[in-house]
Amino acid sequence: MDSFNAILALLKVSLNAGGKTDEEIKKELDVFTGDIKANEWGEIAHTAKRISVASLMYDVIRLIPEVPDGARKVIESYSRTICSTNYKLLNLESWIDKLFTGAGIPYSIMKGMSAAVDYPVPDLRKSRDIDLILANPSDIERAVTEIEKMGFKREKKQASVHHVGVFDKKGLEIEVHTMMAIPFDNSVVNARMEKLVKESAGNAVRKNIMGVDLPVLPDAVHAFELLLHMLQHFLRAGFGIKLLCDWVTLWNRGLSEEDCEKYMSLVEECGVKGFSNMITRVCIKYLGLERKNVLWMKPFDEDKTREEIEADTAAFMEELKDAGEFGDSRTRMVALRGSGFTDYVREFHHQMHLNFPSLGKVFIFWPVLWVITLVKFLVNNRKVRSVSAKELFESAGKRADLVKRMKIFEK
Repeated sequence: MDSFNAILALLKVSLNAGGKTDEEIKKELDVFTGDIKANEWGEIAHTAKRISVASLMYDVIRLIPEVPDGARKVIESYSRTICSTNYKLLNLESWIDKLFTGAGIPYSIMKGMSAAVDYPVPDLRKSRDIDLILANPSDIERAVTEIEKMGFKREKKQASVHHVGVFDKKGLEIEVHTMMAIPFDNSVVNARMEKLVKESAGNAVRKNIMGVDLPVLPDAVHAFELLLHMLQHFLRAGFGIKLLCDWVTLWNRGLSEEDCEKYMSLVEECGVKGFSNMITRVCIKYLGLERKNVLWMKPFDEDKTREEIEADTAAFMEELKDAGEFGDSRTRMVALRGSGFTDYVREFHHQMHLNFPSLGKVFIFWPVLWVITLVKFLVNNRKVRSVSAKELFESAGKRADLVKRMKIFEK
């Protein structure tokens, strides 16, 4: 069994281990662990660490006596680091909640701990930073000022148009968002995101997360935000299986019929039903998402045979396998809606607007901004990626085929 498939099998057991005895878990592990050779565990451990899911396997690895000490130590050490970081972030979130409440700044926590709470062992879900979303974008300066009181400093160069990043001396980072994701090349989705922020972040649900009471987005909106987060990364450089784990634990927890209907209305309105179905189908096949918990998933591929659907699902999983954690491959660039010249031009124009959100609104500046965007792309391609433009465009074309198959942004 190769390392990636072994990781999928181990995650499938660990993500669904809640409420089961050690004996029940061992029976599930015995089905496939006998196919893993002793000298393969090291690669499994290091690969799982590289794609940030090693800690999620810790609770089942301890039940497999055949795992060599070296591989076991890699996973145990990584898991201890994750747990330590999570509690530091949780403590920060508690202080931020007090500051924001006192200052009258309505907000919610996105991703991170709000996703971890659905895991059998929340402590083991890796969080790199804290993501906060404000109900009122106009509160951004007040919110950052409150966080700076805790010793954090604003990053000199902000990497995104939809959040402000701040950090402390220990390397902990907080992102204060005004949108759920980077603006897409689709006005309908962007308008819906803006409206949802005002509706939801200001009416947060208080939830106990690892002993701390914190505000999170309502379930339907939380699910939609997770989907947009995956879509954002997929359309840029890709994402790995870590984000799929959030999807599995969320839906296997069980959402109300009302939340499921709300989620589907958002998905259909924004034309991302095909992407939603693909993510869900992959999770059912590879990671143990129970079909009974996602009955909202209505047919989308009526024009395809079962064999074609299976081929699409396998191709998408290969895409995730190649992506690392967040599009690690040097040959990756954005996924286009097609492979024609106009598709490249449209995406190039969209990237110009992301790089220059203010100046990009002034038509007369476009020619200059296009040139700057092109130069920036060529320089980054040479210095950062060190690959040919041909390789990048071939990769983009291949990923564009997946976008086309999922009919992203089509209704």
